[in-house]
Amino acid sequence: MDLHQLRSFCTVAEERSFTRAAGKLFLTQPAVSLQLKALEAELGEVLLERGRATLRLTTAGEILHRRAQQAFAVLDAAREELAALRGVVRGRVVVGTSDTNCTYVLPAVLEEFRTRYPEVALEVRNRMSPEVVHLVLEDAVDFGLVTLPVRHRHLQSERLFARRDLFICRPDHPLARRRVVSLAQVAEHRLLVLERGSTSRALLDQAFARARVTPRVTMDLGAIEVIKRFVESGLGAAIVPEVAVAREVAEGRLAGVRVQGLGPRAIGLIERRGRRRSPATEAFLALLRETLGPTTRRSQK
Repeated sequence: MDLHQLRSFCTVAEERSFTRAAGKLFLTQPAVSLQLKALEAELGEVLLERGRATLRLTTAGEILHRRAQQAFAVLDAAREELAALRGVVRGRVVVGTSDTNCTYVLPAVLEEFRTRYPEVALEVRNRMSPEVVHLVLEDAVDFGLVTLPVRHRHLQSERLFARRDLFICRPDHPLARRRVVSLAQVAEHRLLVLERGSTSRALLDQAFARARVTPRVTMDLGAIEVIKRFVESGLGAAIVPEVAVAREVAEGRLAGVRVQGLGPRAIGLIERRGRRRSPATEAFLALLRETLGPTTRRSQK
């Protein structure tokens, strides 16, 4: 199979459009179509089903797409290793992680990495932790940064730091001056929470269940930034990661209170077991450990 044909096929499969794929490949649309026809003729299989407004992979197409991605990953790794022989770190690093890590943990790491390794392309896929697990298993990302533990026979994990949650409210809220509150006290007040599907929401639901109290959930929202703004507006209180509200609490815009019964959560890496790391990935992980070293870890506990 011709690598150019495979690259075109993968791009069409990912873009779900011949026009967008052609633009990304710097080819004409007829050229991409001809490559796909030649590939289908060689394999004796229909790879793509073309509808009036849709384009989807057939079963044969899904198999080829998965295997082609793996083949290109191996070739990319070879190029990166050859570049590393010359002392140059090149390639691509794809990270899967949640909103909280994207917003409050990774920006400084990404900025420093770009400074140190300008030849490496960085890509962050922002998903909920359960979705990140699937991305790692499918080799769609190099690694995930998620809430631990994650148990799967095809995955290995490494703890990086611990993260605590805080009860947040307006400074004039009845619980604002408490040093510690219980989940039973929190449950008496209007609560804003993340929508179901996130690990954070699942852990919070489990904590309330263990305490045998039912919270007064008034809104299910899609992002911590939205929750913070709504809390500032007096629409309710919330329990969110401490790292997400450090600035607002320091500026006095929100009050942050420890919650009895909510211990620290371990945050760490997950990788597909046996996956070979590229030099670029090794460099990124080294910087991540350096940035989230003992001093940083202590500050987040």
